[in-house]
Amino acid sequence: MTDAVAATTHSQPPKDGKNAEDAKLAELGYTQKLDRSVGTLASFAIGFATISATTAVFTGFGAGYFTAGGPFVWTLLLAGAVFSLWAFIAADLTAKLPLAGYSYQWVSRINGPNLAWFTGVIALMGWVCGMTGVGFILSGYLGGLFGWSMSQSAQILVAIAVVFVCVLINIYGVRFATMVNNIGVSLELVITVGATALVAIIAFSAPENHQPLSVLFTGGEAGDKDSYLLAWLAAALGPFFGLIGVESGADVAEETKNARFVVPKTMFCALVASIVIELLMYMVFVLAIRDVDAVEANSAAPIEEIITQQAGPVVTKVIVAVALTNILACLLANILVATRLTYSMARDNMLPFSHVWRHVSAKSKAPTYAVLGLGCLSTVLLLSALVNEKAFNYIIGIASLLFFSVYILQTIGLLVGYRKGTIPQGEPGTFDLGRFRLPLYVTALVVFIGVAIALLFLPQFTSNKWVFLGIVVVAAIWWMTGLRSRLRQGEAGAHFAKTHGI
Repeated sequence: MTDAVAATTHSQPPKDGKNAEDAKLAELGYTQKLDRSVGTLASFAIGFATISATTAVFTGFGAGYFTAGGPFVWTLLLAGAVFSLWAFIAADLTAKLPLAGYSYQWVSRINGPNLAWFTGVIALMGWVCGMTGVGFILSGYLGGLFGWSMSQSAQILVAIAVVFVCVLINIYGVRFATMVNNIGVSLELVITVGATALVAIIAFSAPENHQPLSVLFTGGEAGDKDSYLLAWLAAALGPFFGLIGVESGADVAEETKNARFVVPKTMFCALVASIVIELLMYMVFVLAIRDVDAVEANSAAPIEEIITQQAGPVVTKVIVAVALTNILACLLANILVATRLTYSMARDNMLPFSHVWRHVSAKSKAPTYAVLGLGCLSTVLLLSALVNEKAFNYIIGIASLLFFSVYILQTIGLLVGYRKGTIPQGEPGTFDLGRFRLPLYVTALVVFIGVAIALLFLPQFTSNKWVFLGIVVVAAIWWMTGLRSRLRQGEAGAHFAKTHGI
């Protein structure tokens, strides 16, 4: 760690942090319009909820365990190493460019509006696909909790209702949204983790109650090493998806007190907490399997089956009910982050109908129409499952590829910016990569490309490339037919808001 980086860990933000952050925002060309009320704990909670350890485990356990057996738990360490690279990059940029819509803004300021447009729209579709998938998953768990026998159509309708509940919470304002989010995260940290500890205590109270530790290290068959390696890598999708969003606190930087100092720290705290909790949960639930056949028979809800085997159906219902609040918090945070990206791009007039999406309510200080618009877009995606369930599964499954594409584009942009000298200088007391910047960028780019190749060409995910291509084509059509002329005329881009008094 460089002296510059080390110095940031001992520095305190200025007491007049709100005014300082507003001044920094004005320096970057924007007027403070959003509600700067997010504190340190709320910033941590946004990152932790977006990652959502409980959501990751409840949704990713089955795919990982049934694909690669017990050793799939160690793919989380691989995912943790990859996302640590991104967390360092994101923390460095947040300290320099504390702007809403980071995936668009960072590239816009360092590389210009054209690359920023494609980066921003790919990130936006990643968040929309992510929130749609979480809403669909949450509706399924609601059905299981209340004993509803839901058809696909009924589950979609419930998912739409769930999404719009979160939309309404976000419309009410960031203070209320973060309060609800904080409650969900608190329940996750206390009750869900406590429930995992309870299962562990019961499982390890007698040898017959748990599987041997060796199941965490054995998988595949003799002479089948190559195919098992592919299966193990495929099983990593769940843990990789489960750590996406570590940088989400950056998207509410314009609503965070002392954002340049607070957000980098809360990013790392959220990432470390998520890795530790997810790893422990994965390990406990693998070892706590008493009846492997029963878990395989209940492949749609393996975690519930494992808890039932150890603690009984009543405890299972309570734990699942609490887990639903965690998944709800995850959905809430996804919508919050996605709408800030939409608002940020619209503020620069980069989107069709930008004047609508950049509207901020005078009462709630929330980008109301952006929230409603994304809720409607998510509804359209959910309704697409009625037409083609297979296509809908592709939409949900492509979120990881979209985010890693954003990481790749941003890292390429940063390498160009490093060469051209367009990366802003770090301010005293803020997080800064110092002399580690270039080697970190190079390492990260190689790693991110490797993950993206896996998400494109592993047999389970080969269809992702067509959905991804479709998104890029749609983005290119708007860039060619509308955006380029706006940019040439100075009617869009980083300076639009300043020159047009927005």
